[in-house]
Amino acid sequence: MENDKLFVISVYSENQVGLLSSISSIFTRRNINIESLTVFPSEFPGVHHFTFRCFTTEKSAIQVVKFIEKKVEVIKAFCFECDDTASREHDQVSKALKER
Repeated sequence: MENDKLFVISVYSENQVGLLSSISSIFTRRNINIESLTVFPSEFPGVHHFTFRCFTTEKSAIQVVKFIEKKVEVIKAFCFECDDTASREHDQVSKALKER
């Protein structure tokens, strides 16, 4: 699409069976193709970091993040354009973990 940009959708969660399937189905229902996916342990003990890259509109990326946070058991999800930085991610995830 002409308004599509490359977005990074970043999700922090405990590693759970079926989590990736639940998140990827949210992309599928919105007809958003995942260009790349990376999963690795984060700097927070017991928490994994899922990074999805996809071409979509800003509105769709924001909706995906909201739906992930609402429908899937995650600590925190973010979206940003690929050329932006995620410097506030660490502080927000740390805060979310303290609130649990």
